[in-house]
Amino acid sequence: MREYQKNFYTLYEHFQDNEIRINKADKIRYVLEKVNVHNPDGICLDIGCSSGIITKKIAPLFKKVIGVDFDIIAMKMIDQNAEENLKYAYGDAMRLPFGDEKFDAIICSQTYEHVPSDIQLFSELKRVLKPGGIVYFSGPNKTFPVEPHYYLPFLQMLPEKWANRYLQLTGKGDEFYERSRTYWNLKKIFQPYQIIDAVILVLDFFAKTKKKKRARSLYKVLSKIPAPLWKLLSPFIVNFNWVLIKKENPGHGKTKIRIASAQSPQTN
Repeated sequence: MREYQKNFYTLYEHFQDNEIRINKADKIRYVLEKVNVHNPDGICLDIGCSSGIITKKIAPLFKKVIGVDFDIIAMKMIDQNAEENLKYAYGDAMRLPFGDEKFDAIICSQTYEHVPSDIQLFSELKRVLKPGGIVYFSGPNKTFPVEPHYYLPFLQMLPEKWANRYLQLTGKGDEFYERSRTYWNLKKIFQPYQIIDAVILVLDFFAKTKKKKRARSLYKVLSKIPAPLWKLLSPFIVNFNWVLIKKENPGHGKTKIRIASAQSPQTN
């Protein structure tokens, strides 16, 4: 099995940009509030909490939130004067230091591509989540033509040796570590869940928050695209933003992906 990326917090400049982290946290909170399937009296686990910005932002949505990360450098940046319902723990996402079915919600944002084994991570998510609990899952889409960490076309589609050489030739690194999956592959992996695709909600959020007027206008137009069309487009967009609901009886029924609407809160 691969090793973890070392000194992860220092690898990308945007990881250390608090404004970017706050915007991402606001996006997650916006989606969760719109979808409205979480338990406000429940316990939430933020996997890959890094410096704790997202963890702190989502804290008002739950009775208790626990952030966990393997990157000690990032965890040293956590604000220690946090809300009372916030706790942090050093831990491995692939061997979570928690018992079975302990959490009502999990945040797994831009994490799956950075661990040694995403399959083991997904197994841990399922293990520690209660039936009926939710996962906010986001991460890169392998089908999108431009790899989002290095902004290089088709990097993620190349064999490992070729991808490493591509990075070296472009002067962007020595080793391509990140591993992403396709829409169809993840749909199969997440068979134990109901899946709500929050693409329209994310676009609606950007339409309200982007600094540049042109960007806001573009996202507003995109957010108005009908859900049936987005269902066709979703396998090819840059990032997944899904809310997963753990089935009570995961062996029953096919996995379907529903597109959430920006017009009104979603309910069970």
